[in-house]
Amino acid sequence: MVKFFLLYFYLILIVSSILGYGFLLSNFLNKNLLKYNLGYIGILGLLFLVLVSYTTIFFIKHDYVHNLIIHFIGLISFAFFFSKLKLNKDYILLIILIFFLSSSLFILKSHDDFSYYHLTYSLGLTENKIQLGLGNFWQGYRHHSSLFYLNSLIFLPYIQFYLFHSIGFITLVFVNYICLNYVLNKKQFENFNYIYIFYLLVFAYINVKFYRLSEYGADIAAQLIVLVLIPLILITLTKNLNRSNFKSNIQLLILLICYLITVKTYFIVYTLFLFLILFLYYKNNNFIKLFFISRTTIVAALTFILFSLVNLSYTGCVVYPLKETCFSKKLSWALTQKEVKKMKIWFEQWSKGGASPHHRVQNPEEYIKGFNWIKGWTNIYFFNKGLENFASILFLSVLFIIIFNRNKKNFFKNFDKNCFKILIVLLILFGEWFYKHPALRYGGYSLLASLIFLPTSLFLSKSPIDVKIKRKFIGTILISTLLIFNARNILRINKEMKQYNSDSFPFFYVPKVDFKTINLNKDTNAYVPINDACWAIKTPCVGGSENIDTKKIFGFNVFLDKNKKLK
Repeated sequence: MVKFFLLYFYLILIVSSILGYGFLLSNFLNKNLLKYNLGYIGILGLLFLVLVSYTTIFFIKHDYVHNLIIHFIGLISFAFFFSKLKLNKDYILLIILIFFLSSSLFILKSHDDFSYYHLTYSLGLTENKIQLGLGNFWQGYRHHSSLFYLNSLIFLPYIQFYLFHSIGFITLVFVNYICLNYVLNKKQFENFNYIYIFYLLVFAYINVKFYRLSEYGADIAAQLIVLVLIPLILITLTKNLNRSNFKSNIQLLILLICYLITVKTYFIVYTLFLFLILFLYYKNNNFIKLFFISRTTIVAALTFILFSLVNLSYTGCVVYPLKETCFSKKLSWALTQKEVKKMKIWFEQWSKGGASPHHRVQNPEEYIKGFNWIKGWTNIYFFNKGLENFASILFLSVLFIIIFNRNKKNFFKNFDKNCFKILIVLLILFGEWFYKHPALRYGGYSLLASLIFLPTSLFLSKSPIDVKIKRKFIGTILISTLLIFNARNILRINKEMKQYNSDSFPFFYVPKVDFKTINLNKDTNAYVPINDACWAIKTPCVGGSENIDTKKIFGFNVFLDKNKKLK
């Protein structure tokens, strides 16, 4: 019982602290942002904490003292705005949602990459301030995600690292809150337009599909946000928004995309939506100022600068694995461009079905060219994960059409021109995804769902269904979705408890790993696991250190590749 109490206690404190930082950022940028629901405020809080984490890690490790101070400030801010904005009902709904979704939080089996590098990367930030050149040890330290920096901030007494997987859960809660806030709104219910249906489809999809928190990795949480980004863009493009709401919507979009980019760099392509809006409103001087001369611009620029500095610290590249962004000859710890190019080919080869735990293609560079990979990708990937996901999206769309279709009007009469513009951008993004990295975890889930759900929503928009029947259908969908979510998680928990050491439950399973200590110099060690992944051993956990030199630069540990000059 103590473990359950600790888990819920810390979780609610962390969520409240995140909201506190979201309120602080909103109040600083535009007080109108304070009117947005707690889901959006929470995501803004995550962005603010990313900036805090990026900044402080250059000066101090994220230990208990650091983190307690950070969350104390967040909780003070939350208490102030909670009282000022009278958020009793909203906060109670959020807490209820946390409890309804909390079955996903209880895991024993972690993500495959969690034991490999997610956990040790995050733990390293709690044991040392930032170290330069860690990417020279192995691939795990080259994969940047702001989720690891958020993890380091929730390393707290007693609970330790056992909530490191909770950022995905917290994101799921915030995204669900955004959907429910719209779906349960009486005015929006009466409208029953395509945006309403889209939110309802998203709610059903994310809870039925992404119930297994341990499979989130560093990609799924951001894709959940993308699915509520699309309707926000559509709302922004409607003509009935007043100037103040239009401005705050644009600010929110910019900030959400900034956060997405820090989670995974490939989300930078979603700035295309900002360029679309900029193109549509380029004659509006106030709008141009908002984009280029505003506090929001400063926050966006600061995000990019800090994001770049952190990436440079690990790999010597602003964006890994793009060799054009690497300072291989200017930074002593930077990866060589040859190595970066090799890894870029590997990632593309893997995403296109040219590599798996069981096979490798003989000529990767030739395989990934053009569409040479289509046959291999179809056989190995599409007829496995791809088809299953596609079928689930189609099933939901067809089910909604069966339930709600009462509209005998022509489909094109309901077609919103703004939807057409968004669909064009989504098709461009889908084309880029399919051609360069066609793995669902690299953005495919949200793109495919949006491309099918949006036309479905348009088709059902303003369907003249009886109000009482509509209310029953929507209520049934919401309740059924949550029941399926919890039922699947209960079955999962029972299965995991039979396979793993259940003594740690409700905390995830962490085996005791033997390791050897390697002294790199008088005050710097590295730790090599024996016959296992890193898990929670001391950091930096590495695969080996035979080719590594180390030195100090301005008080920072710097790890250098001895063979760099030979490459």
